[in-house]
Amino acid sequence: MDRPAMASVYRMRHAPATVSGVRSTGQGQADPVIRVNSLGEAIRFLANAFPNYDISTAAVDCGDPSIPRLDSLDVKAVWREYGEQLTRE
Repeated sequence: MDRPAMASVYRMRHAPATVSGVRSTGQGQADPVIRVNSLGEAIRFLANAFPNYDISTAAVDCGDPSIPRLDSLDVKAVWREYGEQLTRE
């Protein structure tokens, strides 16, 4: 993900979003249902999910068509660039 795309995601951080594809790392535990209110909250959750969750197949969908579906690598890139700002909110 390039910097302009990451900046777009950051600007849309308050948009509604959903998280899917998160897997539990505990034996015998069901995969979690993740409830988040915004794109920024989804990114924060996934950035801090290790070691309790496997996010290798995770995806974040935003209700805005200008924001593409984010996979775990995209989320990590956005977190590296904007994590400090997202933590303060």
